[in-house]
Amino acid sequence: MAEIPFERLLAGLEAVRGTFLANPTRYLNMAGTVAPRKERYRPDESRGTLAEYYRSVDVRRWCEFEGEGGLDVYTLPLLLNSLVAGGIDGSGAVDATLTVDPAGANNSILYTAVTGGSVGNQISIEYVDPSANNSPLDVDVDDNAIIVYLATGAGGAITTIGDDITAAILAHPLASTMVTAVDAGGDDGSEVVTAMARDFLTGGTGADITTPGGAVLSRLWTFAPTMDADDLDSMTIYWGDPNVQEFRSAYCMIDEMTISADASGTDGVTISISGQGNFPSKNAPGAVPAMLEGPMLLPSDMQLWIDSGAGAIGTTPITGRVISAEVTIPSGVTRKWLAAGPASTLDFQAIGRTKRHAEMKVAFELPDTTEYDLWTAQTHLKTRLRINGALIEAGFYHYVEFDIYGPFDAMDWGEHEGSNRTLELTIMSEYDDTATVDWAVKVQSDRDAL
Repeated sequence: MAEIPFERLLAGLEAVRGTFLANPTRYLNMAGTVAPRKERYRPDESRGTLAEYYRSVDVRRWCEFEGEGGLDVYTLPLLLNSLVAGGIDGSGAVDATLTVDPAGANNSILYTAVTGGSVGNQISIEYVDPSANNSPLDVDVDDNAIIVYLATGAGGAITTIGDDITAAILAHPLASTMVTAVDAGGDDGSEVVTAMARDFLTGGTGADITTPGGAVLSRLWTFAPTMDADDLDSMTIYWGDPNVQEFRSAYCMIDEMTISADASGTDGVTISISGQGNFPSKNAPGAVPAMLEGPMLLPSDMQLWIDSGAGAIGTTPITGRVISAEVTIPSGVTRKWLAAGPASTLDFQAIGRTKRHAEMKVAFELPDTTEYDLWTAQTHLKTRLRINGALIEAGFYHYVEFDIYGPFDAMDWGEHEGSNRTLELTIMSEYDDTATVDWAVKVQSDRDAL
């Protein structure tokens, strides 16, 4: 290979896993390598000599890639398509839906999430019989739950028809921002409904990029892992010296990503990734994308919220004591080598997914024992870490935000500048019934495309 300063690392998301992209779409803005790997089979033989092996043949090939550098909000969304959820590129998201079909005819309603993607799978619908006389129709929103309290007449019988509910949803200031409601199938909404147990919208994958309320230039990318399906995207990665030789590897998927921010140091926020792909070929990209100078993020601009109980995540700020934070997210991807006939390339042909959990490690100054007491009490927590960058427009910053659910797990003492004691606590993510995930990632930037 040539001189290290001339190396570059580029990538793009594949439309079909394992089908390489001739033209990458992004510089990864990090230093890294793509290393070819292979295994050979050497049978044991005895031929009356001291030679241990006489024959060998390649039986498996792949590559291992890695990258490390400063975290920026332009590179991260592409990487998260291969780690958290795929299809998040501003288009192609699938909306979550739910058909509520009470007993009887002409009362079935189709609910569709307003925001496309897997975040819609967190929304639930419930019809409640108030068991009272002359009760009015009412719609209530509790976090991601939409609760419809049905109207009743003088004798306590339900009088709400399908069209009453669709009109009430449309008129509700919160419910109307969460779902749309229309008659399902051939129903016309003219008949009375019945009480229906809570049920969740399903089928949402990927996510649309949304514009936060009041923003003009800001875009919010939401990555919530799909808990019961594999929707990750693979990448084609190019690496090498454009003056000498570049290598191309398809079917690249991240195994693990770590983001670190230390306000006591002098580095910016850093990101490291590692993963595997198909064996690289000696191919240069057909065209090279323009370099995007993504805004970098600063450890000193971190914010942390720790909540417990029934309240929403992100309501209780922790100020004046957060020193550092590190988040590690695995994909749970495994590779499968299958028989592929005499023309086999010896690469893996498929992937699998295993159970996984994210970890967040936070170091605190220790003016009191608030966080220590949460650890000893085994309190289930909802923790939000936001790492901020430059201002986009009034009130909106570039940022990366991690939500993680679960109690503090590991604990250790440390020291800060040699002058006082610190407390280091680790959260291992646990599934949250309300959020319907155990962790999630958001990226806010001024871009609406990868």
